[in-house]
Amino acid sequence: MNRRRALIAALAFGAPLASRAQLEKKPWRVGLFLSGSRATGSGNEVAFLAGMKSLGYEVGRNVLVETRYAEGNPTRWSAIADELIALKPHVLVVSSSGNTIVMGRKTKTIPIVMGSVGDPVGDGIVESLAKPGGNVTGNSLQLVELGAKQIELMAQALPHVRGAAALVDLSQPRSQTDRYRQIANQAAAANGVALEIFGVNSSDEVRQVLKDPKTRQAGAMLFSAAPRFNVLRPEICRTATSLRLPLIGFSAEWPRDGALMSYSPSWSEAYRRAAYFVDRILKGAKPADLPVEQPTKFDLVINRKAEKMLGVTIPNSILVRADRVIE
Repeated sequence: MNRRRALIAALAFGAPLASRAQLEKKPWRVGLFLSGSRATGSGNEVAFLAGMKSLGYEVGRNVLVETRYAEGNPTRWSAIADELIALKPHVLVVSSSGNTIVMGRKTKTIPIVMGSVGDPVGDGIVESLAKPGGNVTGNSLQLVELGAKQIELMAQALPHVRGAAALVDLSQPRSQTDRYRQIANQAAAANGVALEIFGVNSSDEVRQVLKDPKTRQAGAMLFSAAPRFNVLRPEICRTATSLRLPLIGFSAEWPRDGALMSYSPSWSEAYRRAAYFVDRILKGAKPADLPVEQPTKFDLVINRKAEKMLGVTIPNSILVRADRVIE
């Protein structure tokens, strides 16, 4: 029985209107553009797909998800954006500020959902959190502000440390890196920490900073939230371990790979929440009418194995605040 006859038969036997419509509907198509790598960032994809499943979407049946990873390389953003747009998706889901800006320049008609963008208002991606306007909405994770919290926690957990090195990825929007510098420097001054901030443009420059004598003499190392650093996370953690350098990361994966601690919003929750925005849009909502959401939960993760290896003692006042402790 062909499709036309199936529809006639459904009408003849009084099939519900929703069922008849389903006979005519093709699967929704969603483009998922992740700036990191599959090796170190696949948890975000898993969380998004889990969120879609919880809302009744089954990959291959009523939704097709086209996933692309940029492997932490900003030079790939434009080509990946073109590739996904050419697939004519009903919705695009993006990760970092950088690839959101690139995607936003290339399409003003396809709805765009932010999975884990740091500061979409400051970066000019949306007009405001309450009324984003345009074709972009989703999550704002307040990632720039993490720099201040990282330094505050470092000063409390490692009171003997009076100096730190911080890395920022200069391929991120200039507004974002400038704000990180300002906020981190203010927090360092308030906590009596001498902070050296290094700007990097490539993976090789990250490795050079790790070898820099200034870095080796620093009491601790921090990273601004950036896809490039997440891709290099295992290597960075191994190097910091060999240098006996306390490392403070921006997602729970950092302590799992050997960092001393991390403080961050829940990235997996953000991508599960991105599925909510996709669902609303597929059901007819406009991105301009969906307020951008901010995280309600932040996780402090402490790696006690790293604590022992480094020969430091984290105060109980910090340990009791931890959401997770790796023994």
